[in-house]
Amino acid sequence: MGSGKSSAGKRIAALLRWKFADTDKLVEKSEGMTIPEIFSSAGEERFRNAESLALKEVSGRTRTVVACGGGTPCSAENIAVMKSTGVMVYLRLPVETLVSRLNHSGNRRPLLMEARDTELHARVQELLELRSRWYEQADLVIDSDNVPEEEMTVQIAALVRSKGAYL
Repeated sequence: MGSGKSSAGKRIAALLRWKFADTDKLVEKSEGMTIPEIFSSAGEERFRNAESLALKEVSGRTRTVVACGGGTPCSAENIAVMKSTGVMVYLRLPVETLVSRLNHSGNRRPLLMEARDTELHARVQELLELRSRWYEQADLVIDSDNVPEEEMTVQIAALVRSKGAYL
Protein backbone atom coordinates (compact mmCIF):
# COMPACT_ATOMS: atom_id res chain seq x y z
CA MET A 1 0.00 0.00 0.00
CA GLY A 2 1.40 3.34 -1.05
CA SER A 3 4.38 2.00 -2.98
CA GLY A 4 3.29 3.60 -6.24
CA LYS A 5 2.34 0.40 -8.08
CA SER A 6 -0.46 2.00 -10.06
CA SER A 7 1.41 5.12 -11.13
CA ALA A 8 4.58 3.14 -11.96
CA GLY A 9 2.50 0.55 -13.81
CA LYS A 10 0.93 3.20 -16.00
CA ARG A 11 4.36 4.63 -16.86
CA ILE A 12 5.76 1.19 -17.68
CA ALA A 13 2.74 0.36 -19.84
CA ALA A 14 3.21 3.62 -21.73
CA LEU A 15 6.92 2.90 -22.29
CA LEU A 16 6.18 -0.60 -23.56
CA ARG A 17 3.11 0.60 -25.49
CA TRP A 18 1.03 -1.95 -23.63
CA LYS A 19 -2.30 -1.79 -21.83
CA PHE A 20 -2.57 -1.19 -18.09
CA ALA A 21 -4.83 -2.94 -15.57
CA ASP A 22 -5.26 -2.52 -11.83
CA THR A 23 -6.66 -5.53 -9.96
CA ASP A 24 -8.25 -3.29 -7.32
CA LYS A 25 -10.24 -1.51 -10.04
CA LEU A 26 -11.24 -4.85 -11.58
CA VAL A 27 -12.49 -6.07 -8.19
CA GLU A 28 -14.51 -2.89 -7.64
CA LYS A 29 -16.07 -3.26 -11.08
CA SER A 30 -16.93 -6.95 -10.67
CA GLU A 31 -18.30 -6.50 -7.14
CA GLY A 32 -20.11 -3.24 -7.88
CA MET A 33 -18.70 -1.51 -4.81
CA THR A 34 -15.54 0.07 -3.52
CA ILE A 35 -12.92 -1.96 -1.69
CA PRO A 36 -13.79 -0.38 1.69
CA GLU A 37 -17.45 -1.25 1.02
CA ILE A 38 -16.53 -4.85 0.20
CA PHE A 39 -14.53 -5.14 3.43
CA SER A 40 -17.29 -3.64 5.56
CA SER A 41 -20.23 -5.49 4.00
CA ALA A 42 -18.76 -8.84 2.96
CA GLY A 43 -15.39 -9.07 4.73
CA GLU A 44 -11.78 -9.52 3.78
CA GLU A 45 -12.25 -13.12 2.65
CA ARG A 46 -14.78 -12.06 0.01
CA PHE A 47 -12.39 -9.35 -1.16
CA ARG A 48 -9.45 -11.82 -1.36
CA ASN A 49 -11.55 -14.25 -3.40
CA ALA A 50 -12.59 -11.49 -5.80
CA GLU A 51 -8.96 -10.34 -5.96
CA SER A 52 -7.79 -13.85 -6.92
CA LEU A 53 -10.46 -14.07 -9.62
CA ALA A 54 -9.42 -10.66 -11.00
CA LEU A 55 -5.77 -11.76 -11.03
CA LYS A 56 -6.61 -14.94 -12.95
CA GLU A 57 -8.70 -12.98 -15.44
CA VAL A 58 -6.08 -10.32 -16.10
CA SER A 59 -3.26 -12.87 -16.23
CA GLY A 60 -4.80 -14.27 -19.39
CA ARG A 61 -4.28 -10.99 -21.21
CA THR A 62 -1.29 -10.25 -23.39
CA ARG A 63 0.84 -7.12 -23.41
CA THR A 64 -0.66 -5.80 -20.21
CA VAL A 65 1.08 -4.28 -17.21
CA VAL A 66 -0.84 -5.19 -14.06
CA ALA A 67 -0.78 -3.36 -10.74
CA CYS A 68 -1.88 -5.69 -7.98
CA GLY A 69 -3.13 -4.82 -4.55
CA GLY A 70 -0.61 -5.20 -1.73
CA GLY A 71 -2.14 -8.47 -0.53
CA THR A 72 -2.48 -10.08 -3.94
CA PRO A 73 0.83 -11.99 -3.98
CA CYS A 74 0.34 -13.23 -0.41
CA SER A 75 -0.93 -16.69 -1.26
CA ALA A 76 0.78 -19.61 -2.95
CA GLU A 77 -1.95 -19.78 -5.59
CA ASN A 78 -1.73 -16.09 -6.52
CA ILE A 79 2.04 -15.93 -6.58
CA ALA A 80 2.11 -19.02 -8.82
CA VAL A 81 -0.27 -17.29 -11.26
CA MET A 82 1.84 -14.14 -11.23
CA LYS A 83 5.15 -15.90 -11.75
CA SER A 84 3.83 -18.25 -14.45
CA THR A 85 2.16 -15.57 -16.54
CA GLY A 86 4.40 -12.56 -16.25
CA VAL A 87 7.28 -10.74 -14.66
CA MET A 88 6.79 -9.91 -11.00
CA VAL A 89 8.28 -6.68 -9.63
CA TYR A 90 8.43 -5.53 -6.01
CA LEU A 91 8.76 -1.79 -5.45
CA ARG A 92 10.38 -1.88 -2.03
CA LEU A 93 10.15 1.19 0.17
CA PRO A 94 10.99 1.89 3.81
CA VAL A 95 8.07 1.93 6.24
CA GLU A 96 8.60 5.66 6.86
CA THR A 97 8.13 6.45 3.17
CA LEU A 98 5.03 4.26 2.92
CA VAL A 99 3.48 5.90 5.99
CA SER A 100 4.23 9.36 4.63
CA ARG A 101 2.62 8.52 1.29
CA LEU A 102 -0.41 6.94 2.95
CA ASN A 103 -0.86 9.99 5.18
CA HIS A 104 -0.71 12.32 2.19
CA SER A 105 -2.96 10.24 -0.06
CA GLY A 106 -6.07 10.75 2.06
CA ASN A 107 -7.17 7.31 0.87
CA ARG A 108 -8.01 5.19 3.89
CA ARG A 109 -7.18 1.55 3.26
CA PRO A 110 -9.45 -1.07 4.87
CA LEU A 111 -6.57 -2.81 6.64
CA LEU A 112 -5.47 0.52 8.11
CA MET A 113 -8.87 1.96 9.05
CA GLU A 114 -8.48 1.19 12.74
CA ALA A 115 -4.93 2.58 12.90
CA ARG A 116 -4.81 6.10 14.27
CA ASP A 117 -1.99 8.33 13.08
CA THR A 118 0.22 7.21 15.96
CA GLU A 119 -0.48 3.54 15.22
CA LEU A 120 -0.11 3.74 11.45
CA HIS A 121 3.65 3.21 11.44
CA ALA A 122 3.33 0.07 13.58
CA ARG A 123 0.49 -1.33 11.44
CA VAL A 124 2.35 -0.73 8.16
CA GLN A 125 5.47 -2.33 9.68
CA GLU A 126 3.41 -5.34 10.76
CA LEU A 127 1.83 -5.78 7.32
CA LEU A 128 5.19 -5.44 5.62
CA GLU A 129 6.74 -8.06 7.90
CA LEU A 130 3.87 -10.46 7.12
CA ARG A 131 4.05 -9.85 3.38
CA SER A 132 7.77 -9.49 2.71
CA ARG A 133 8.38 -13.22 2.28
CA TRP A 134 5.93 -13.14 -0.61
CA TYR A 135 7.16 -9.87 -2.09
CA GLU A 136 10.80 -11.01 -2.05
CA GLN A 137 9.92 -13.79 -4.52
CA ALA A 138 9.61 -11.18 -7.27
CA ASP A 139 11.72 -11.45 -10.41
CA LEU A 140 12.97 -7.95 -9.73
CA VAL A 141 13.17 -6.12 -6.40
CA ILE A 142 13.72 -2.39 -6.71
CA ASP A 143 14.50 -0.15 -3.77
CA SER A 144 12.37 2.52 -5.35
CA ASP A 145 13.26 5.17 -2.78
CA ASN A 146 16.80 5.15 -4.20
CA VAL A 147 16.10 4.78 -7.91
CA PRO A 148 14.93 7.67 -10.07
CA GLU A 149 11.50 7.09 -11.63
CA GLU A 150 12.80 7.02 -15.21
CA GLU A 151 15.60 4.58 -14.38
CA MET A 152 13.18 2.28 -12.56
CA THR A 153 10.80 2.27 -15.52
CA VAL A 154 13.62 1.46 -17.94
CA GLN A 155 14.90 -1.38 -15.67
CA ILE A 156 11.48 -2.98 -15.49
CA ALA A 157 10.84 -2.65 -19.23
CA ALA A 158 14.27 -4.21 -19.94
CA LEU A 159 13.48 -7.16 -17.66
CA VAL A 160 10.12 -7.70 -19.36
CA ARG A 161 11.84 -7.73 -22.76
CA SER A 162 14.57 -10.10 -21.53
CA LYS A 163 11.90 -12.58 -20.43
CA GLY A 164 10.66 -12.82 -23.99
CA ALA A 165 8.04 -10.11 -24.14
CA TYR A 166 8.59 -7.75 -27.06
CA LEU A 167 6.79 -4.78 -28.53
